[in-house]
Formats: sequence, C-alpha cells, structure tokens
Amino acid sequence: MKKKKIIFILFFVIAIIILIVCSISTEVENNVENVEEIQPEIEISEEEMRQTTVALYFEDAISGILSKEERKIDSKNLIDNPYKYVLELLIDGPKIEDLNNPIPEGTKINDTKFEKGIVYIDLSKEFLNANGTNAIYSIVKTLSEFTEVTGVKFTIDGKNEEKLKDIFINS
Repeated sequence: MKKKKIIFILFFVIAIIILIVCSISTEVENNVENVEEIQPEIEISEEEMRQTTVALYFEDAISGILSKEERKIDSKNLIDNPYKYVLELLIDGPKIEDLNNPIPEGTKINDTKFEKGIVYIDLSKEFLNANGTNAIYSIVKTLSEFTEVTGVKFTIDGKNEEKLKDIFINS
C-alpha cells in the first residue's frame, strides 16, 4: 500500500511539474509574439550630418521690423571664415517672399576679422546708401547669433565713417 501511495504522490508531483512547465512555455510563446521587430534608424548621409542652421535677419516687407530667416547650410562652409560666409548669405538676400534685404544692392564685403569678441567688417561704399539702421542691425543681429560675438565694428573701404564709428552691440 505504501508503494501505491508513493507512486500516486510521485505521479501527482510529476503531473504538477508538467503543468507548470507547459504554462511557462505558453507564456513565453505569447511574449515572443508580442515583441515588435526593431527597425534600424534611417541612415544619415555624411552631407546631412554636416548640416547646421544659421539665422539671418531681414526686414519684414509689411512692418519693416527685422525678422529671422533660418537656413540649413553645410557646416564645412563655416570653417575658414564663418562671419564672411554668413554675411555673404545675408547680402544675397532672403529666400522668404515676405522679407526684404535692407542691405543696399551692390554692397561687397572687402574684409572680415574677429578679435576679442568683435567682428570687424570692411564693406564697399554702396553700404552707405542704406535707409535707416536696419542694414546695420541686420548684420549685427545675424553675427550676434555666434555666441562668441559681442559686437560689430564697420569700416567702409578701409576707412572709419562718422555714422559707423561705434561698435554696434545687439540689444
């Protein structure tokens, strides 16, 4: 009789173990079905990796207030002389239709250099044909987007002009 009891208990324990194993394997299979396949991120080309955004300031055609236009550019263009490159974009004018370029047509950049937080810009005499101060502050606000720039000093064809004698600061 003891043998029958031991066999019965042994059979009962084996049956419980089989039930536990079956329920665990079913649970694992259900979890496997719920797992989503991970998709790799879209590959970014080397050119896209070099992209950066610059802010250029132009006149709003209606209000005359300086407004920001953001452009994506290849950051390698900023290596040699970032200030001159951004000024060239500014002089070329806005891409957005509702903005005007306050910098007079024909203005050329003779030279730019950076010393102790100040960008020194030498422009051609056409810059003097600007109406008001938007041309000046278009340049000042644009260059002030560079964190290291604390001011801008203008000269015209290598000479100081009375109305441009100060160092302009973005306020």
